[in-house]
Amino acid sequence: MIQRALAASFDFITQPGADGGTEQSNLTTLVSNVVNILLFIAGALAIIYLIYSGIMYITSAGNPDSAKKGQAGVLNAVIGLVIIVLAFFIARAVASYAANVGGGA
Repeated sequence: MIQRALAASFDFITQPGADGGTEQSNLTTLVSNVVNILLFIAGALAIIYLIYSGIMYITSAGNPDSAKKGQAGVLNAVIGLVIIVLAFFIARAVASYAANVGGGA
């Protein structure tokens, strides 16, 4: 009862359909939305780190240690962005599969 009231206040659960499959599809929607928000935050942080590392590399002023740290940071940020993009597509594929299985499409 409390879960339904809480979920209804956040509009996660809609009126049940004839097949009664709305709770499953809304659960997958909720999980998908949370994953998308987390991936967006991770992507934003990776871009900020990429910019920071790029500035550190540019302003190294010939110092090889600082340049090496900046270069490694840029490489790590790009690898992180690739992982985040792949995680986004994998999460979308899993959510689509779960919606098709749970929704009785």
